[in-house]
Amino acid sequence: MEAPTNRLRVFPCLEELFLRGCDKLTSAPSHFPSLQNLTIWQMDSWMPIASIVSSQLTTLIHLEIKRIKGLTSVPEGMLKANKNLAHLNIYNCSELTCIAPQGLVVESLQSLRIRGCPKLRYLPDGLLHSLSLENLTIGDCENLESIPIPENGGLPSLRTLRINGCPQLSSLPEGLQYCTSLRDLIIQECSKITCIPITSKGLLSLRELTVEDCPELSSLPSGLGYCTSLQTLAIQRCSKITCIPIASKGLPSLRQLWVSNCPELSSLPSGLGYCTSLQELSIEECQKVTSISIDSLISLRSLTIGNVECLSTLPVGFTSLRKLTIVGCKSKSPQFELRFCASLQILASLQDLSIINCPNLETIPSLDKLTSLRSLEIPRCFGLKCLPSGVASSSHCLSRLKTLCIGPFWAELDSFPTIQVIPQLESLSLTGWPKLKSLPEQIQHFTSLTTLWVESFDGLEAVPEWLGNLASLESLWIDDCKNVMYLPSVEAMHRLTKLNTLRISGCPLLKENCVEESGPEWPKIYHIPNLYRLVRRESESIKKCPPIAKGINSSLLIEICK
Repeated sequence: MEAPTNRLRVFPCLEELFLRGCDKLTSAPSHFPSLQNLTIWQMDSWMPIASIVSSQLTTLIHLEIKRIKGLTSVPEGMLKANKNLAHLNIYNCSELTCIAPQGLVVESLQSLRIRGCPKLRYLPDGLLHSLSLENLTIGDCENLESIPIPENGGLPSLRTLRINGCPQLSSLPEGLQYCTSLRDLIIQECSKITCIPITSKGLLSLRELTVEDCPELSSLPSGLGYCTSLQTLAIQRCSKITCIPIASKGLPSLRQLWVSNCPELSSLPSGLGYCTSLQELSIEECQKVTSISIDSLISLRSLTIGNVECLSTLPVGFTSLRKLTIVGCKSKSPQFELRFCASLQILASLQDLSIINCPNLETIPSLDKLTSLRSLEIPRCFGLKCLPSGVASSSHCLSRLKTLCIGPFWAELDSFPTIQVIPQLESLSLTGWPKLKSLPEQIQHFTSLTTLWVESFDGLEAVPEWLGNLASLESLWIDDCKNVMYLPSVEAMHRLTKLNTLRISGCPLLKENCVEESGPEWPKIYHIPNLYRLVRRESESIKKCPPIAKGINSSLLIEICK
């Protein structure tokens, strides 16, 4: 396809041009006197576009290039001619080896984003000398070896530096410590990085430091304690990190600290207790951490402790804590259980409590004092034989509880532990085990229930008739109940006038009974607007699809059909 080249036929007022997938384009106009935004995606050749970005184009502000075959460099003339170019994005150009010649300075550049250019080894020195550059993002450049940030003044306007997926990058530039306006520093999937150059001068403007998947990084920068504006610190999957250098004075602005999958980390920093603004703390998969001594943090609102196997004690004293999550704690220490019980008793402000996959936990103390509790989750605690007071026995203390997720518990129990009637409860999730043949009958009195999830009640053959009493029910999910065959009667199901979503999964007998024409259960469900995700498990075999009834007017998903 020939594009018009006569200047009388071009668009003198055109400010934005987006070309995508124009593989048959052989030529293009070279005169766009007003063009400011140019986006070029998925072209088999760069040559037809070369005329657009020739030296005659001088008005560009934004240029984005994506998936251009054969593109080895950005035309030098384009970068020189466009004195107001502020944003340059280059994505998924597999042949790109050079962005601009060495020494070329684009003084107006404010953001540079490069992603998915595996042959790019270097960034040009001059390109990063722009005094206006605020955002530098580099990702999935597998052979990139260096990022030239000048040491004589750094990049004074740089606010965000994001580097991910650069496995050949062995160090960050020393000039980083002179980027005095830097707010966000994110380093991810850089397997050769060994240090982050933040010295005792610190980066006074830094607000977020995220380091993920850097297995050779043995320590965080010594100047971290001088980053007095730091609000978010996230360290994940750094296998050689042994300590977090927060000095005894703490970090006064720190609000969020997330640490996970750091197997050599043996303790939290001593200065953590003096981070007086800290609101969220998450420690997960750090097997050598034995204690969390931060009892003085009255500002803390959310605490997550996950799979910390050596933990022998839990912190106490968080009277303002709103959310507590404990995941995968396998401690068998009686001291741990006593300390845990003592901790819960004083959390009067707690709103969300999750105790997940703690197989050795045998008791949970009374929740009667948790009068602000709104959400309670106790799944996969296989040592429990009963529910805590406040849930198991009649109590008016949990009057704000809206969400409850419980089970499975001790596998030898013949029935589900007693649950008190919680009239204001809106969402209930129950997970059973092979011995259970029935659902707890107290559920029929949960008159405010809008969502009910029933899972893994292997002995259950029929959903009880009293389900029809749940007049507020909107969503019903039945999962992995392999022997269930029947729903409540037609009359009971039709009393559920607000029920608009039914999901059945991993219940082969019930699904067969719900097939139109031949399924005896079909008249009970055909009126439900969303028969959502009628999913076959991978172990089942589908040879033909059942007839699709006119009653299904929203969505039907069948997946993993072998």
